[in-house]
Amino acid sequence: MTRWSGELSRRSFLAGVAGVAALGSPRTSRGSELVPTLSLLPFLARPTTDSILINARNGHSDAIAQLEIRPLGEDEWTPSGSELRAGPGEFINWTVEGLTGGSSYEYRVITAVPGGGPAPVSRGRFTTQRMGEEGFTAALMTDPHTGTFVDGTGPVEVLDEVTRNVRRNRPDFVIALGDNVAWSTSRNSPQPDDVGATRAYTMYRRHIAPLSMSCPHFGLIGNWEGESGKLPADSVARVAEVRRRFTPNPDDQTYSQGGSSNEDYYAFEWGPALFVILNVQSYTVPSGERHNRGVDVTVVEDWTLGSAQFGWMEQTLSSSDHPFKFVCIHHAVGGNGATENATLYGRGGPRAAGVGEQKLVHEAMREFGVQTFFYGHDHVFVDEVVDDIHYTLPGSCGAPWKFGREITGYRRYWGDSGHARLTVRPDQATVSFVNQAGQILHEFAVGPR
Repeated sequence: MTRWSGELSRRSFLAGVAGVAALGSPRTSRGSELVPTLSLLPFLARPTTDSILINARNGHSDAIAQLEIRPLGEDEWTPSGSELRAGPGEFINWTVEGLTGGSSYEYRVITAVPGGGPAPVSRGRFTTQRMGEEGFTAALMTDPHTGTFVDGTGPVEVLDEVTRNVRRNRPDFVIALGDNVAWSTSRNSPQPDDVGATRAYTMYRRHIAPLSMSCPHFGLIGNWEGESGKLPADSVARVAEVRRRFTPNPDDQTYSQGGSSNEDYYAFEWGPALFVILNVQSYTVPSGERHNRGVDVTVVEDWTLGSAQFGWMEQTLSSSDHPFKFVCIHHAVGGNGATENATLYGRGGPRAAGVGEQKLVHEAMREFGVQTFFYGHDHVFVDEVVDDIHYTLPGSCGAPWKFGREITGYRRYWGDSGHARLTVRPDQATVSFVNQAGQILHEFAVGPR
C-alpha cells in the first residue's frame, strides 16, 4: 500500500469535499467546455527504491486535485491520500512512498474546479530506482537554452522533436546537463526579481512535459541558469528558489550519497551504475575580474567545485564499488579551447583534462574507475578518450549555435542536434549519439571496472 504526503508551495490544506470517486470520470462542467486547471503538467523527480515526487502547478482558478496510482498492468487505482485544494498559480507536490524498487507504476492526477465537474485527467508512468545488476536505459540532453527563443521558432521545434525521440525509448530517467533555461540577462547580470527565471522555467516545463510526465528528471546548473558564483548572493538565491520550485532535484537527504541542500550537486545509483552530478558554476568566485573584449570572465585556473563539493565528490567515488561510474557536469572545471576567450569560458572538454582543477577531477576519475565524463556547453557531439575515460558531449537539444574546431579545438565532432542514449547492462554500458532525426551518429561501449 502506498503512503502519501502533499504540500502546496504557499499554503496547504485538505479539501472539504467528497473523495475522488464522487467526482466520477472526466466530464464537462460548462456544457461541452472542459475547464482547464493545471497550468504545468506533472513533473517527476527524486525517484528512489520506494518513493517519487510528482510536481504540478495549478492554473488561474481555485482547483481541487487528487493523485491516484497503481502498479503497471493492474486495474484498480489507489487514491494517494486526500484531495488538495490549490489556489491560482500554486505548486502541488505529492510525495508517494511505500513503492517497490525496480517496479513500474501508472499515476493520474484528477483536477476539478470547485462546484463544477472534473477537468481532463493528466496521467503518466514511471519506474522506481533499480538496484544491483538490473540493467536500464537513460537519456542525456543538454543546452536547449529554453527561454531564449520564441515558441514556434526552429530551436524550440528542435527541443520538441528531440523530446519526442527520447520519449519513444522509454528511458528510466533523463539527465539534463545544464543551460536548460536562459534569458537575456541570466549569464552575467544580477537579477532584481524572478520574472526572467519564472518565464524561462515555465517554458521549459511546458516543452519537456511529454517526457517529464513519464520520465524522472535530474537537472544540472549551467552558465545560463543565473546561478554563477560571479553574481551577488541574493541574485543567485532568488533564481535558485525558482529552479527548486519548477524543477526539483535531489537534495542532501534524498540518497545515501548525500549532496547539496540547495539541490545543485548530488549523486545517485541506478542498477550497477553510480552517477555523480556536479556544479561547476555556483562555487567559482572570480579572483580578479578580467574584461576580455567586453566579456566578464574568470581566470581559467579559478574554475572550482569549491572544497566542500570536491571533497564530497572524492568521498562518493572512493566509497563506491559500482562497476560503472559516470560523472556529469555542464563543462570541465577549467578550459582549453582554440582561443583565449573560449578557454576562459570553459570550452574544450577533453582538451582541459590537464588544466586547472579539472586535472584534479581527472585524476580522481582515473583513480576511482570512472568510465565516462558527460558534459555540455559546446553544442556539438563529442567523444574523446583521455586515460581510458570518455569525455562525452551529447550535442545540443535546442541551442542552434555549434562551436567547432575554430572555437573549441575539437578535431572530431558531429554538428547535429540530438541527445545521448545510455544503455547499461551488467557486462557493458553503451552510449549512442542520436540526432534530431532519430539516427545513430556514433556509438561506443565500456566495460565494468
